[in-house]
Amino acid sequence: MVADDAFREFLSLAGQSGPLTKQPTNYGRKPIVAKALMATQSQIEETYNYMDQVFRAAYGEDADVSGAMFNGDFSLSLEQAQHAKHEYILTHLSVGPGKRVLDIGCGWGPLLRALQQHGATGLGITLSTKQAEACRRNGLDARVSDWKHSDRASLGQFDAIAGVGSLEAFCSKEEFLEGKQNEIYSRFFAFCHQLLRPGGRLFIQTMTWGKNAPSLHDISLEADKTSNEYIVALTEKFYPGCWLPSGESQIIDCASPYFKVVSSNSGRLDYMETIRQWNRRLRLNFSILIAMLRTLRYFLIDRNFRFKLMSLVQGCQYECFKREIMDHHRMVFERIGAADD
Repeated sequence: MVADDAFREFLSLAGQSGPLTKQPTNYGRKPIVAKALMATQSQIEETYNYMDQVFRAAYGEDADVSGAMFNGDFSLSLEQAQHAKHEYILTHLSVGPGKRVLDIGCGWGPLLRALQQHGATGLGITLSTKQAEACRRNGLDARVSDWKHSDRASLGQFDAIAGVGSLEAFCSKEEFLEGKQNEIYSRFFAFCHQLLRPGGRLFIQTMTWGKNAPSLHDISLEADKTSNEYIVALTEKFYPGCWLPSGESQIIDCASPYFKVVSSNSGRLDYMETIRQWNRRLRLNFSILIAMLRTLRYFLIDRNFRFKLMSLVQGCQYECFKREIMDHHRMVFERIGAADD
């Protein structure tokens, strides 16, 4: 049996699968009750700690699991497009030797590695213990920390800050329903403003809801299995505790007291190509199959694990971008105001 066949046979054990989060068509309302906060450490670990070995086997020790940058040239390899993204970020943040950069939601450290290669000093924070361990094991500076509770004095000052795919986890569905999403994003931008030196820049790469996102109250695993509502309900299982921004304008509005926009562009098509190339990697070799087999124990402790696993195969996130249920933005901001503002 070839590796691809073995991989499919393993996946058949998992049943059905899932996508990511949901759209605020009632943006600004505050209905029902809520107790959950932004994606908690345990929720982040449900996704990233469980899949740690799989992602590193498929994508390398510095696994980059955020959208790459093809700029329409889909002849590029995944590595070339991820490198292009890192160069884009570092160029727009004016990063060079001696600069100090904070990476919020650093993952397995791909941007930290790029900073290191450019002679800059990078510090990463993540809610995943496995990610922090992998970063430190590979000579990168990372710690387990939640920006909402970080001691600003211990972090120090930075020339630039990046958040590549982390904004998506800052607000839970419950917080959204309580009308807290704008407040959370405003707190985040205030946090970054306090850490940055005057004129410092902030890079945000994030998924947002797209023009075809379904109504919140229609999203359900009971919906037709070909519907947008069902796809979004499945995706939510893979990313517990996450609720996407409504769009680019919401992010800009929340940032405006602290930052001016330097540039913004959509990476939706690039993300679709990234997912296509990720999927090819997930079917390449037996080391990935072995890593997958080691995750089987999580079926015993996480009732949603089959959704997390199968969403990698059924392409729910890809379908969200294809149908424009989701969009994707790369945004560069520059700090405004004096040092003590």
